[in-house]
Amino acid sequence: MNYQHNNNPAKLNNRILFQTPPDPKAIGPDGYASEEWTDYKKVWAEIKTQRGYKVFNSDATQWQGKSIFGVRYHEDLSEEMRIVFKEKTYEIESIVNDDERNQWLTIIAAEVL
Repeated sequence: MNYQHNNNPAKLNNRILFQTPPDPKAIGPDGYASEEWTDYKKVWAEIKTQRGYKVFNSDATQWQGKSIFGVRYHEDLSEEMRIVFKEKTYEIESIVNDDERNQWLTIIAAEVL
């Protein structure tokens, strides 16, 4: 998230929640497959959104509605999970292990409407 090994833990000032997808084998009380996402792990994160001028200057319309989350390294996070932050839900598009150093992760996610 912070480039050139300039990582600053003080910027991890937001709590985010990772959720795991519903288990297709789990049966709910009504007898049907459960569709409930399960809370997995809360972590501290740095959140960055794309400001309008950056999106328009680069013609990167594919970045609209996306956020970048920076967290400390966790080997058990996957792209099948989703993120909940301030009552908004984000679908994870990619998780990048910064410089393959196992210290920081950069997560690109799009808000689910």
